[in-house]
Amino acid sequence: MVNRASFCFAALCCALAPPAWCGAPFSFESAPGRLPKNVVPVSYDVVIVPDVDALKLTGTESVKLQFRAATATVQFNSLNETLTQVRLDGKPVKSVNSSDEKQLTTVTLFQPVTGPHTLSFTYRGKIETHPQGLFAQKYAKPGGGESILLSTQMEATDARRMFPCWDEPAFRAYFHLTFTIPKAWATVGNMPIEHRVVRGDSATVSFKRSPKMPSYLVEFTAGDLREVSAVQGGTHFGIWAVAGREQDGAVALASAQEILGDYDAYFAYPYPLPKLDSIAVPGGFSGAMENWGAITYNDKALLVGASSTIRNRQTVFSVQAHEMAHQWFGDLVTMGWWDDTWLNESFASWLAAKETAARNPAWHWWEEEDQSKESAMTADARVTSHPIEQHVTDELQAADSFDSDITYSKGEALLRMLEAYIGEDVFRSGIRSYIKNRAYSNAAAADLWNALKAASGKDIPTVAAQWIEKPGFPLVSVRSACDSSGNRSITLSQKRFLLSGSATAAHWQVPLRIRTGSAAPRTLLLDAQEQKSAAGRCDEALSVNADAIGYYRVQYDADTLAVNTRLFTSAPNADRIALLDDQWALAESGQAPLQDFLALASSMGADHDARAWQQIVSGLGSIEYAERGSPGYQAYAAYARALIKPVADALGWDPAPQETPDVGDLRGMLLRDLGQWGDRATIDEARRRFAAFVKEPHGVNADTQNTLLTIVGENADGATFAQLHALAKDAKDDRLLQRCYSALARVKDPELARQVVQIALSDELPPQENTLGLRMILTLAREHPRLSWDTYINNQDRLLKSVGGENRALVVAQETPAVYWDALPLDQLESWVRANIPPGAFDNLARGMETARHLAAQKPALTKAADLYLASAKHAAR
Repeated sequence: MVNRASFCFAALCCALAPPAWCGAPFSFESAPGRLPKNVVPVSYDVVIVPDVDALKLTGTESVKLQFRAATATVQFNSLNETLTQVRLDGKPVKSVNSSDEKQLTTVTLFQPVTGPHTLSFTYRGKIETHPQGLFAQKYAKPGGGESILLSTQMEATDARRMFPCWDEPAFRAYFHLTFTIPKAWATVGNMPIEHRVVRGDSATVSFKRSPKMPSYLVEFTAGDLREVSAVQGGTHFGIWAVAGREQDGAVALASAQEILGDYDAYFAYPYPLPKLDSIAVPGGFSGAMENWGAITYNDKALLVGASSTIRNRQTVFSVQAHEMAHQWFGDLVTMGWWDDTWLNESFASWLAAKETAARNPAWHWWEEEDQSKESAMTADARVTSHPIEQHVTDELQAADSFDSDITYSKGEALLRMLEAYIGEDVFRSGIRSYIKNRAYSNAAAADLWNALKAASGKDIPTVAAQWIEKPGFPLVSVRSACDSSGNRSITLSQKRFLLSGSATAAHWQVPLRIRTGSAAPRTLLLDAQEQKSAAGRCDEALSVNADAIGYYRVQYDADTLAVNTRLFTSAPNADRIALLDDQWALAESGQAPLQDFLALASSMGADHDARAWQQIVSGLGSIEYAERGSPGYQAYAAYARALIKPVADALGWDPAPQETPDVGDLRGMLLRDLGQWGDRATIDEARRRFAAFVKEPHGVNADTQNTLLTIVGENADGATFAQLHALAKDAKDDRLLQRCYSALARVKDPELARQVVQIALSDELPPQENTLGLRMILTLAREHPRLSWDTYINNQDRLLKSVGGENRALVVAQETPAVYWDALPLDQLESWVRANIPPGAFDNLARGMETARHLAAQKPALTKAADLYLASAKHAAR
């Protein structure tokens, strides 16, 4: 099925895209898109006057054009805009037709023209209330009261909402922007301010002309903002936040300077703009956006304050590293079309992880990233998964190409695997060549693969094509044989790994990393359906995914697995993580007995490796959820508690001096799960500590707060719930506020859960926390699936109001089934979702429903397997 499906997809891609596009280097002429390429923008001059109170804007625009072939028609993108006084070289045009349905404006001239000309017009548009185009964001000021700021979010296709433009990535041009705003406001754009003129209560601010770039990178922010700044190596660094929060940008300011210096060296192509601003937007969009020279962030992804945890700090650094990587991979060099969104996002994710690991070795960041890779592999193990490179027929479908699991995490894993295959220095050499050759232009995947091929001398285009052009990944099966001297030989074979359903033979060129015993890994390219290799001695541990770098599963034969289990405690951390990952996935899919995974879990002993325990506890938690309401629940919960409690007891509640962050993560994870699984001592200690916390919230460090509040929230009675709610309402710090409200949503008591619904739908949540109500209702689904579902469907518009445009259809189609698979019969669930999404999201619904069906089928299977395991263990103990 895989080979046939991938063939059909490739055929469809090439049928819909221009013939020269598929697998070819970038060419402007053959790049997909709706806009004709006979007229191209060279530079824009745009003057905008926003009316924030009315949520409207007026603008004037002048675009220098190059008519590459004689034509009397000029076509570009627009949305919710009315154009007037349209002129070409100052003379009236024949007609203007704008269609919001098609998001196109067509200008017809009196006669065909060629060469350079200037199109000018005035227009009226709207200011959005969601992060699309130019949007207004309300927020609660740190000192009390409310305020508002303006910011922009143009990716993928929303620049056209702020000004009419050629809104496709292949159309790079220069941008010169001018805005008139209240004189008290600060303004930030892609480039430094050129001049500022104050007239009465208003100020007109013009920014210097941008470099040649696509429209989706245009940025403008204005409001009551303050800056902390520094200059290093000729680059001005600014961290902007609403007044009163600017000092919380100090950590990000220091990190930005480190990261940019490292990236200048890595690319051997210095950052080309005179400044790099980072703007903290309160609420608004999730994550961040890589606008060239002016990166916008959700404030929690940029600011670090007194109540920030180490996890918050890690998030800030890694998100900064991701967005700053885009300044080269995405901004300096831009994908030619949305098919190659992954080319931007995968690389930024990979380099961010590499930078975060290098700058913060105590964070063990590649082990942290294994969680993202596992999430991608779970998504990619669906029959309905899609390739990394998926064809976007027109730019209105571009939002569909931003898939965090496949576009970001699978692509990141592929790049890491390729780097390990050809070597770090060779890989960097290829990247430098790619950046130098494509600077200030566009690129396709083939441009990157050809650069890596030239640097390495290896056929990277052939190896990589199989990983990006078809969905899924291989399960590598290992059969061992031992000779009379104890030497091991292995036979390797591959097929597609699926969580559900039967996989037929499939073929990838798989860069394996094989380690025997404690030796250094060696590389072997598995390029056949079956392949043989020597593999050390039979009494040594064997890893066919050394250091957990490969994006594939491994299934060892029984004898080899027994050796690996016996030697599990002495294996390198990453090798153990890879084995745990694979054995859980095999157990989940019914391709290996659950006891194999539980045997590895039991072998961890007192080891404190956080990622290994994270995988173990995640698996134990899935079984605990499956066991709820079953006769064997109490026996299983006791078993799970006994497995993790010795490590939790050894770590205690309070951080030790000089403790590394991963140990703190492990402590919190184990305590939270002990509380979830009914460990009375843990719950009692949490309640004791909470009583002290209520009296003096600052007496509990930020890293402990989440664990404490989660356990208390889950097990709250009416009085405790009221105390927690009061803390949430009185919280002056947004991070404490989120922790308290999130803890409320974990409550197990049904009556108190109904109070959570009232709170989530109330006006007490601050305006910038515009996704908090939705997250509270979704969190309720863990303990109260039907209550959560009824609330979700009866308040869909209110809860999803912060999820705008095409993203809303994707969330409803794909995420809703994954959350509510056990809230109602699956056929009813699917019918509701189908009735509430456009037909274009039906593929996403198929993925969501496959996940839902797998989870529904897995629940009884896990219960049965766990009960059998415990019964056999009890029998063996007699």
